Amino acid sequence: MEEMPMARLMVTETEVDASFYKAALEGSGISVFVSGMEGSVFGAALDGPDEIEIIVYQKDLEASQAIIAELDEEPENEIPTWICSCGAEVDEGFGVCWSCGGEYDAGAKPHGSDNAPG
Repeated sequence: MEEMPMARLMVTETEVDASFYKAALEGSGISVFVSGMEGSVFGAALDGPDEIEIIVYQKDLEASQAIIAELDEEPENEIPTWICSCGAEVDEGFGVCWSCGGEYDAGAKPHGSDNAPG
């Protein structure tokens, strides 16, 4: 069996970041290999940050870079603080009402509008 060439996609400093990117790539059908998460039991707290490499097959490099770029983009349409149809105020960034489970609608009343219930 012929060995497929590998490519280093990126380096992270935390296992959380590495796991996040690995899960996203694998969810898109890309095989991912992570190197450097075998550090000491004390981790970065005592040893300093380690480099954790995320490695993919060369054939998947371009698609992987596109997925990472999309994940790292700032959201274009931030959800403002809004008033749900149930009357609850929902904090900025949340798309689901904490009170009733209703979903954000771009036509929802912004917080502080004259039509807000109260």
